[in-house]
Parts: sequence; structure tokens; C-alpha cells
Amino acid sequence: MSTKKKNKQKQTIPQSQANPKPEQKLSQRQFFFMIIQTQIGVGVLSIPHELHNASKQDGWISLIIAAVLIQIVVLVIWLTARNHPENNLFQINELIFSKWIGKGLSFLYVLYFIAVGTLIILLYGRMISVWVLPNTPLWVLSLLMILICGYLVAGGLLVVARLYTMLSFLLIILIALVIYSMKEMNLMYILPVFEEGVGRVLKGVDKAVLSFFGFIVSLVIFPKVEGTPKQRLKTMVKAHWFVTGFYLFTVFASFTFFSSMELTTIPEPLLYMLKSFELPIIARIDLFFISIWIISVATSFATYIYMGSLGLKHTFMKKGNVRHIVLISSVIFVITMYMGFDITKVETFNKFVVYAGYFFSLMLPFIMLPFSYLAKKRKKGKG
Repeated sequence: MSTKKKNKQKQTIPQSQANPKPEQKLSQRQFFFMIIQTQIGVGVLSIPHELHNASKQDGWISLIIAAVLIQIVVLVIWLTARNHPENNLFQINELIFSKWIGKGLSFLYVLYFIAVGTLIILLYGRMISVWVLPNTPLWVLSLLMILICGYLVAGGLLVVARLYTMLSFLLIILIALVIYSMKEMNLMYILPVFEEGVGRVLKGVDKAVLSFFGFIVSLVIFPKVEGTPKQRLKTMVKAHWFVTGFYLFTVFASFTFFSSMELTTIPEPLLYMLKSFELPIIARIDLFFISIWIISVATSFATYIYMGSLGLKHTFMKKGNVRHIVLISSVIFVITMYMGFDITKVETFNKFVVYAGYFFSLMLPFIMLPFSYLAKKRKKGKG
């Protein structure tokens, strides 16, 4: 009898080892805040100025049109992810485009994520240098941000999502500060509507679309979110329109506070608007706003480090997530030091990232969708 018991114990050990504890997935709420914190970042300060330069006082209409177009892209991304719910962006590339083409495309995505992360650091460094720390060298500002975000990402996706959820209450403070400054709003500044014509409004759509780049994160972390595909779609839609509402609110506040002539010469309308007020315990509301804005920049930047490191892991099939994070962070730091505060280099690099964003965030999802259906049929046929 004792030998039989020993044999049963030996048989149960491998079974427990063969069935490890399943990976804990993100909740719908964490998924919601991951998307929001990735999209709302460095561009929130400059988007009113850029939209006004393109569409004048009709820039808010351009923003709404861009939001509708991006909603279509979000739906396409969801359809692609629904066909392969257990695979992320990089795995889907290999499934639908073959192994080596898929790996090459995934590596291009990694380079794109590095480029966006570098641009975030460059714009963040310029903003801090102009408004807060003019004598602090760029390498100090960038290195501190890269080290903090790299350390955060090393904790894993679940840690990142929990922190994003916890920090999202700061968005309420940003909204409250803008509402406080709207007491001197003038609705006449946004009239008449369509004064510049429909063509000028459509020109602003191009600028508005750039503010939504970051929604691609939903395709990267889709398999790591709990719930049915329909539930995840609802979360993606809610997150997109929350970001749209946030941007629309900031643009509307700026357009009704400054005249059209003033907005032409003010690169960061929100900060100048807040600078004209003060609270009993806060003398410089603009600097308080920047301190919260830095956190939004950090969350957006950390997501791109995570996506880049995950892409390296799947492309080269190597373990050791920390090494990938260090590599991605080092490349971003080196490129940032090469660019520096050279306006010509930064503007050229910005255009490159914008064109890359159109390809990787807008065009490729539409190309991937029909191939994802073909790959799904092949998988069913083999089954």
C-alpha cells in the first residue's frame, strides 16, 4: 500500500508543475486608464496652438472630425485583435505575414516606438527648459525621466497599469484648473463658424489626428486584458471618447480665452492662460499645472518603453525583459543627446515621426485586418 501511495505522489508532482498559475490579467478599468495615460501626454499643451494655426477658430471642429476617423481605426484594430484574441501585435504580425516578414515588421514597430519615445523626451525637455529650469542641461532632464520610467516598466505590465489607474485622479485636477480659468471666457472668439471654409477645417484634421497617436497600445496589450472581446471593445471606445472630450475641453478653453490674433503667437495657450490667475495657496498655477503634466508625460513615455521592449522580446525570442528595457532606454538617451535643443533637427525628426505614425498607426491596421481573417481561416482549417 505504501508503494502505491508513493507512486501516486510522484504522479501528482509533474501535473502541478505542468499547470503553472495563470498570469494575472488587467481589469477593464486598468485597460481603460492604460489607453488614456498613453494618449494624453506631451501634446496637450500645444494642441490648441497647432489647431488654431491650421483651422483658426474652427480648430475644435477639426478635432471632432479627427476623433470620428480615429474611432474607425480603433474598430479596425479591435476586429484584428478579435480574430486572434490570445496574441499581441507582434505575434499577429508573424501569424498573418509569415514568420520572417512578421519579425521584420515587428522590429520596425520597435524602431517606431523608440522614435516616438525620443520625441516625447525632446519635447518634454524643451518645455521644462523654457518654463521651469532654463539652466538645467538636457541630459539631466532626459536621464531622470528615462531612469524613472525604465524602473517602472521593469516591474511588469500589471504594476504599470495599477500605477496609471492610481495617478489618473490627477487628470481631474488638470480639468479643475482649466475650469477655474474659464471664468473669463468669451464665446464670441469662436464665431463665426466655418469662416475659413471647409478646406481649412479639413487641414486641421491632419494636426488633430496626431494628438490621438497612442491608441495602438490597445492592440499590444489586448490579450492581457480580462473579459470578452466585446467588453474590451467597449473599454476602448470609452477611453477614446474620454481622450477626445479632454482634448476638446482644453481646446475650447483656449479658444474662448484668447482671441484669434493672440493664439497665433502663443505656443502654449493653456500655460499662459493659467499664468494670469492665482489661488490663495498657489501663486503660479501654471507651474503647478506643469508638475502634474510631467506625470502624464512620464506615463505616456513609459508605455512606449514597454511596447518597444516587448517587441524586442518577441522579435529575437530572448528572455530577460530588463535587458530589453535598458537597451531601448539607452538608444533613446543617445538619440536625445544627438538632437539636443537644435530646433532644425527636432522639427525634421518630428516630421519623420509623424509620417511613421501615419503608416504604423493608421495604414497598417487596415492592411492587417483582411490578412487576419485569412490567418484565422487557415488556423481553423488546420484544426
